[in-house]
Amino acid sequence: MKKSIGVVALLMILSTATFAQREGATPEKRIKQQVTTMQKELKLNDEQTAKLTKLMTEQAEKQKALAEQMKANREKSKAELKSILTQEQYIQFLEKQVEGGPRMRRQMRMRPDGDRRGGMQRG
Repeated sequence: MKKSIGVVALLMILSTATFAQREGATPEKRIKQQVTTMQKELKLNDEQTAKLTKLMTEQAEKQKALAEQMKANREKSKAELKSILTQEQYIQFLEKQVEGGPRMRRQMRMRPDGDRRGGMQRG
């Protein structure tokens, strides 16, 4: 039973987070909105609300740190790639990335199995 409640809560958090991100809200506002929604829908008591707020704040901080680390890794890889390729090759590579971006997103949306995982696509 607790697992079912946890799954439902997680789904609510994720769906609310997705909506809030589209609205351009700050992480603090998103957390407050998510907690308020869950508090009303799940009838959380004050202790649960406090623990949920703490949990979601910690998760947001971890996700931010992870995003910053991923950005740093991308920049490092980009610099290494630039040192490997000639200037002409690097420009061609960047042009291909710009061309392929929208196409790849369209292909991922069109997958019949709903699997949104990407990867290198040929063609």
